[in-house]
Amino acid sequence: MPTDVFERVEAKAKETGWPLNRVIINELAAFPGLEKQAKLGELIRDMEVILAQYGSRITLAELSEPLLRAVDDVLAAKGDGERQARLDKLRVLRTVTLKHERTSKK
Repeated sequence: MPTDVFERVEAKAKETGWPLNRVIINELAAFPGLEKQAKLGELIRDMEVILAQYGSRITLAELSEPLLRAVDDVLAAKGDGERQARLDKLRVLRTVTLKHERTSKK
């Protein structure tokens, strides 16, 4: 038996007053439960990733609405001065969207 495992079992035996073989049997009996807990931990980590990706997509969707409105505004502009102001707004919105995309991929 590896030293670290033996030390853990021995410490538990001293703590509970049980013989070593009882501690080992109890540890082995708890193993299926530990496997389930480990699987649950993996699933929770997977869900955290999925939720983060979903949140990022929602944010991008929320950013795309003002971006499309800005495109519509540029297309509806009547003169060069008005078009330039609306293009500036479009550039700002696009910069924010690109920045979010870069940070969400990290």
